[in-house]
Amino acid sequence: MTGVLDGINVLDLTTGVGGPMATMLLADHGARVTKIEPPGGDPGRTSGWTASGAQVWHRSKRSAELDLHDNADRARLQALVLGADVLVHCHEADEETALGLDFTTLHALNPRLIVCAITAYGGVAAHAGRPGRDALVGARTGQHYEARGTAGGTLARLGGVEPFLPELEVPEGCETGAHRDGPLVAGVPWLGAATCYQALIAISAALLVRERTGRGQRVGTSMLQGALTTTMGGWQRAAHPEADNWQSWVVDSRAPKAVFRCADGRWVHQWTPLPSFVLSVSEGDELAATDDTTGVKDAPLRIGVDSAEILLLHHYIPLMAERFAKFPAEPWVALAAEKKVPLQPIRSPEEALLDPLCVADGCVIEVDDPHLGPVRQVGRVYQLHACPTAAPTAPVAPGTHNDEVYAEADALRASPPVIDRSATPAPAAPLAGVKVLDLGLAVAGPWGTMMLADLGADVIKVNTLHDDYWMATHIAMGCNRGKRSISLNLKDPAAMAVLHRLVEQADVVQHNMRYDAAVRLGVDYESLRAVNPRIVYCHTRGFERGPREGLPGNDQTGAALAGPDWLDGGLDHDGGIPYWPVVSLGDTGNGFLSTIAMLQALYHRDRTGEGQFVDTSILYAHLLNASMSWVTADGTRQGDRPSLDAMQLGFTAAHRMYETADGWLVVAATADHEAERLASVLGVASVGDPSDEDAAFDALAATFATKPATEWFARLDAAGVPCEVSDPDYVLGVFDDPELVERGWVTSQPHPVLGRLDTLGLLFDLSETPGVVQRGPFMVGQHSREIMRELGYSDEEIAQLALDGVLKVRDDL
Repeated sequence: MTGVLDGINVLDLTTGVGGPMATMLLADHGARVTKIEPPGGDPGRTSGWTASGAQVWHRSKRSAELDLHDNADRARLQALVLGADVLVHCHEADEETALGLDFTTLHALNPRLIVCAITAYGGVAAHAGRPGRDALVGARTGQHYEARGTAGGTLARLGGVEPFLPELEVPEGCETGAHRDGPLVAGVPWLGAATCYQALIAISAALLVRERTGRGQRVGTSMLQGALTTTMGGWQRAAHPEADNWQSWVVDSRAPKAVFRCADGRWVHQWTPLPSFVLSVSEGDELAATDDTTGVKDAPLRIGVDSAEILLLHHYIPLMAERFAKFPAEPWVALAAEKKVPLQPIRSPEEALLDPLCVADGCVIEVDDPHLGPVRQVGRVYQLHACPTAAPTAPVAPGTHNDEVYAEADALRASPPVIDRSATPAPAAPLAGVKVLDLGLAVAGPWGTMMLADLGADVIKVNTLHDDYWMATHIAMGCNRGKRSISLNLKDPAAMAVLHRLVEQADVVQHNMRYDAAVRLGVDYESLRAVNPRIVYCHTRGFERGPREGLPGNDQTGAALAGPDWLDGGLDHDGGIPYWPVVSLGDTGNGFLSTIAMLQALYHRDRTGEGQFVDTSILYAHLLNASMSWVTADGTRQGDRPSLDAMQLGFTAAHRMYETADGWLVVAATADHEAERLASVLGVASVGDPSDEDAAFDALAATFATKPATEWFARLDAAGVPCEVSDPDYVLGVFDDPELVERGWVTSQPHPVLGRLDTLGLLFDLSETPGVVQRGPFMVGQHSREIMRELGYSDEEIAQLALDGVLKVRDDL
């Protein structure tokens, strides 16, 4: 096989960010993807993120031009549907019907077809007709505010309680983001990237179901669901938000991000802040460690996530900044690696693509382009080791394969394939009957298995005996609902015997501990495959394979290495400061990739009976998040990607956020005709000279400051200028929105400590086998007795194991 998706035919009718990214990954793993674009090509090839991204996202695809407003071309597309497995588009429901892309029509033609719709708001009535560009959806949903966080955190605001130290002022040196008030525009298309991950999960789950039923279904996701994904840490509502350890400083806008400028002007990201290391090695005139210097594990001072520890951050971050400024970045990075301290240099995405370590790993590849030569770009971002893939090929011009694709359509019309209209009952959910063991840590591991739980799997979280502090936090609860918990001391042979019984019954094992630790513990792939040869084993890491493989990694250090810190901080411009936003998709992106890999491995196992090892990493996710970037192998040319300004307001005068007389307004007039309409409303000849964007912005800023945002919105919207008011209060109604509740996009679950917890719900929709939120977040060991009984242990044996410190049982819940 050439990739797990060898033999799968995909019709790609998408534009924008998420769709082209998702179909690229389908092609990377063996699917034959045909990009269907209008005559002259997809307009996204020439505008914004998608213009630079086209060099990457359209690789390995065929291209055929069809005008779907023309009856003959629409009939040609419907003929191609007869031989397709997956069709992906980005049209809202009314456009679907007008173009003949509605599921009813397509399913009648080919009942095995999976139709995936990636849209702005998924047809939610309150947002009907609103444009679906990243900056606009981010403004309308208030995601731009959550990128910085709010003072004291949105958790307190939603819970109706006073935040921690509401009068606390941020000391000099601890500011976050651009030194101004207000929301932040992103330099990374976070919402588009989220739809890529979510769509791939839906498609992969539908392919798995089709193996069992013979039928396709309609699946989909939206940028609105992407907004819920990116705000998962801060958008939670608890009945008792005052519960011990639940709130944290992580989503508090007053908490510094721990980016530091070194003596050579280079920036580094050290996360979670470890002042004992930084201060101890930098006391003298040379940067040096001693035998007593400790890393994370044995540090005498480790800053936790409890809200009160923001005071420690405010004390130590300025002191750490002084010490970092004494020495260049490179020796800091080297010494941190030696002592296993999470610290990485902040690089542009182009510098990341020129990293020989990433090239050696394969997460960065060179694709030979006939016009540009070898082009460095994101490479393999998840790997199925039993399903090797072919090297991607360069993107082609629009219409390159017109004759070939038209001939295929004619042949399909002349001799339609016989398609069995199966009546096999569908499972209640895509993964009903699948058992998953989650040995993951922090966010990146548990997020991936939570997605499997949402698809109906029985996910058993294997906790340690001392996980209570972490599991009490909103961060942990945000990625651990839908699971059952068993609490074991895996260093005890008796606990390993329990684990082996679980593995015997499991379909999937997933974790993100460092692999050498897994080997020492006896939970590596070879050890567990000996117990269950059919196991799908997923390991996720911080970095690529190679010298960095054993280093501690997290969302922040991955964003530093891969480029998002650079992009979101506006470092292309003087005065930019690296920025890691709360809405980042490093941990969660890594989790999503693991979900996709596990689903596709299960699909492979259903077809072959073969389990396998799959893997991914946080760095891979961030390379994908920044994948609109590319650079020639010699470093002389790079993609013309959008470049966020240093104040984190936007990209051009016509694609920017403006402060008005009351509130903030985002304008995204990225097409020439939209910019002309904007100029007309503002009463100017044009919206500025692209060669002097600062002057253009200043002129427009002065105009926008004269009226409230709502007034400008009314005028611009009526004139057809894409715009939105940046809404700080959208979140206040999100958990009570009846349509979101009905769709399951938000969920409310009982909790033993919080009383009730409202969080994001399902991030993907499947028409025949919908997902399900099975339960709320667990308490550590909450299901130990229940699971042990299922394994055949008697109550006496359970009691003895608990007495021996092998097992924690919670009978008080």
